[in-house]
Amino acid sequence: MKQDDLNSPSLCGYLNFFHVLGEMESQNLISLQEKKIVKQKLTVKDPSLLVLLSKQHDDNQMKEMLLSYISQLQMTLSKSQTQELSPSKKHEGQILTQTVKMIDQLIKQLNSMFQNSNQQMNEEFRDKIQKLRRLLYQIDQQEEIDITINQQLQQIYQLIKQRYSRYMNSLLLLMDEKVEPKDIQEFLKTFLNQLIGCTSYGYIIIKEEIVSLHRDEKYEQLDLDEQCKRELQNLTDITEIQQLEFLRKYFRNGEYILKLSQTQFFTMQLDQSFTQFVMLASKYKYLDSIIDLAQFVIYTEQQIKVQYFSILSIGDTVLEIGLEIVRCSKYLLIEQILSIIIGQYQIQQINEYQPQLVTFKFKDSQSQYLFSTDLDLKKPQDLIIYNQVNQLYQRYQQFIKQCYERMSFYKYFLRSKSLFMIDFDKQGRLRFLSKALPQKIKQQFNIDKTQIDQTYKQIFNSNQSMIQTIETYISNSKWKLNQQEDESNKIFEIFIRKEEKQFKGFTLIVSENDWVRRKAQPPNSGNLVRQQLLQTETMDYIKKLEEFNPDIRNSVVAMYMPQTQEFNSVQQQSQKTPTLVFRKIKKDQVVGKNSFLFKQREEEKKSMKVNPNKFNESHLSINEQDIILDSLDFNIHKVNNMIEKQRLVWSILARGNFIQMFGIPQEKLVAFLNEMETQYNMNNNPYHNYDHGIAVMQSVNCFVKQLLQHLGEHLFNNITRFCLLLSGLCHDVAHTGKTNAYEANSLSTLAIRYHDRVVLEQHHAATTVKILRDSSTNILCNFSDQDFRTFRKQLISNILATDMQEHFKMLKEFESRIEQYGNDPEDLSLLCGMITHTADFNGTARKWPQSQLWSEKINQEYRAQYEDEGKKGYPQQPFMKDLDKLHVMSKNEMGFIKVIVRPLYHQMNVFGKGAFQICVNNLDETILEWDKLYQKGIQELELQEQQQKQESK
Repeated sequence: MKQDDLNSPSLCGYLNFFHVLGEMESQNLISLQEKKIVKQKLTVKDPSLLVLLSKQHDDNQMKEMLLSYISQLQMTLSKSQTQELSPSKKHEGQILTQTVKMIDQLIKQLNSMFQNSNQQMNEEFRDKIQKLRRLLYQIDQQEEIDITINQQLQQIYQLIKQRYSRYMNSLLLLMDEKVEPKDIQEFLKTFLNQLIGCTSYGYIIIKEEIVSLHRDEKYEQLDLDEQCKRELQNLTDITEIQQLEFLRKYFRNGEYILKLSQTQFFTMQLDQSFTQFVMLASKYKYLDSIIDLAQFVIYTEQQIKVQYFSILSIGDTVLEIGLEIVRCSKYLLIEQILSIIIGQYQIQQINEYQPQLVTFKFKDSQSQYLFSTDLDLKKPQDLIIYNQVNQLYQRYQQFIKQCYERMSFYKYFLRSKSLFMIDFDKQGRLRFLSKALPQKIKQQFNIDKTQIDQTYKQIFNSNQSMIQTIETYISNSKWKLNQQEDESNKIFEIFIRKEEKQFKGFTLIVSENDWVRRKAQPPNSGNLVRQQLLQTETMDYIKKLEEFNPDIRNSVVAMYMPQTQEFNSVQQQSQKTPTLVFRKIKKDQVVGKNSFLFKQREEEKKSMKVNPNKFNESHLSINEQDIILDSLDFNIHKVNNMIEKQRLVWSILARGNFIQMFGIPQEKLVAFLNEMETQYNMNNNPYHNYDHGIAVMQSVNCFVKQLLQHLGEHLFNNITRFCLLLSGLCHDVAHTGKTNAYEANSLSTLAIRYHDRVVLEQHHAATTVKILRDSSTNILCNFSDQDFRTFRKQLISNILATDMQEHFKMLKEFESRIEQYGNDPEDLSLLCGMITHTADFNGTARKWPQSQLWSEKINQEYRAQYEDEGKKGYPQQPFMKDLDKLHVMSKNEMGFIKVIVRPLYHQMNVFGKGAFQICVNNLDETILEWDKLYQKGIQELELQEQQQKQESK
């Protein structure tokens, strides 16, 4: 091995060097200027320093050697700096400067020695040294003026860079297996503090003349008089609350208020040292960036209350908004630089560049040119300061560029499904984690936890072999990677981060799955591969959902999980098995014209024509009020007359021109609707009755019209539109009022007929087609054979799309097809299925009072089923237990909307370019209302427990 290689620093030496150097500055063993000098010496490859870093040392050894190295530099550095700044300075001044620095170094070395020996420095000795230092400093102060300016410039540069280089660390607060709302709120506070020095925040929302203040996870209604409202509306910039005449009584001292819109305002308390950055926003025209940051905080805080959180949902936004603030931080650097040099030089501003003036080159500073009237570049000291200012600004611009490059790298791994990036800075501290590490990886690498500012040694503390592997892997003197010999067993890779040949840290890439590099054979069927990938992605999504939100396993969401209807062997053993009972029935009772069913049906048909209480052709008319059928404000519960309900169904078809378009005989349509009503209401279900069928049909009518308006008339042909409406009306016909799980567990006739698979949905589709094939109710009698087959195929597909266990697969497939949606039959079938499935939850997506009523109705059915299952010994669904308790039902409804309903409407809204926004807004409001009821239920429960305790005493 060459001698040069023996004296070359290893990467581990660099890691230890930067870590110890940072600690020494934080412990005041060295100054910021001394730290900078040592780093510069490393850059120019000082041989003494390279030898120091070529061997492994513990922290205390490294501290002592660095202190010794710095003390040896002092005489040379002091002499060169003094000569550089002022060649005309007297020899006595040089000696004073050197003496002051040496005294400083002596104090620090003594401090270090005493710390390592666990002894205390004698107070008398300490006082004498300090008095000597102060005396020499007073004599030397005038000689040090230029050095002081340079030190101040370096100091503010380091402070600003250090603050903004760590802004992405806040994301580490979200890297846990289960992220709760309190974790996200803590992240928002940290994120704001790192970017704009905001120590606490709040926001004001004006909605329907109600002014509410949200602060500290609480909100209160503000009773503002006209003067306060006018003062609020007249705000134009970031304003200190104390400067407002009327509003200040509602806020804290030192708060600032930012107007985001006419109905939204952001309040914040600012760290004193960074107040200037926020207040400079108007001057340097980055107020929009501050507004974007505030709106992101408000939006995120609101969203965590209405949906389950995923780092992917805000990861990109965090990186982009944070980076924009980092870009704007250069204006703070400019202002800080000016505040230092303005005491020495006169600085003025001009609108355009003038070559004859000495101008500071602040590129990209909103076309503002700053020049000095008394800065003479012929003077060495002026030239040094001038160069220093320009150099610092250029270095900061380079730092911003590096942040942009790093963000692109991070974004890739945020989106990666099986790769995890663990990024460490040049001190070996955790800088970024692309997503929460799953248990599989934690167990594989013996990782206990990952926290802000942890080093790789702390993260892998229980895995010394991993630490050794990392250090061996990156300690190559030429900084080149050595590939692992066995590629097929690779579970991680290490990448060295370098900029201009300087070590900037390293990145560990970990794979959740087996890291196998093979030449894949071309797939035989692209569609088959796509389906397999989609199925894998869907199952991964469900797995993550259950892993990060374990509460949903015992909620209504469980019904939507594939294969959740199976119950475990222990439960099977403890439950009764249903017994099949066969009764002997006479043949004429079930078949032929003499059967009971046939006679009952014939009597019903006669009553339709003569019974005045049954819907008939005399009721067919369109009213002006029927326009409400095109709006989600329609409420079927306000229509008490069944004839009026039937007329509204007819009106939807008539106003869409479908009756005339397809030549539907009116008497057959009347008979069809009456038969639908009979079949729906035969079991007296609280929820799954004809009202629900009408509501779904009316919702489909709204959805289709909204989509056509937003996306164009080409989206559906007339048969598809008509089929969608009929699918909505018929999708739950003849519902038993029980779930598929109940049908299977009870060995019902339907479960036996359909082999336990999609029992109810197949029953609804079959019943609908059967009614359509009856001559008296066949409203499709004028369809051609081909049109009927097309209609029947679409109808069955739409109704089967309401199968709950297909929910996640359909949602993920639709999400993957939004950008590439075309006019092929598969895309159309998927869209129609999504419309029918989404409309099935229309009750939940309506405004709160109506939404609550629909929820209460479905919970009535669940409670009845749970009681019936208990009596008959069938497996009981956990989420149906205790639904009579307010807090249980409220929590169940919140989880159901967050996990099932809202994501469905969100994706439809994305596809429809805002067509479903009113539904999303309604859902968000409904979640908040259920949350209020949940809190109320918990309070009532606690009160009851307290009363019971008192009574027991």
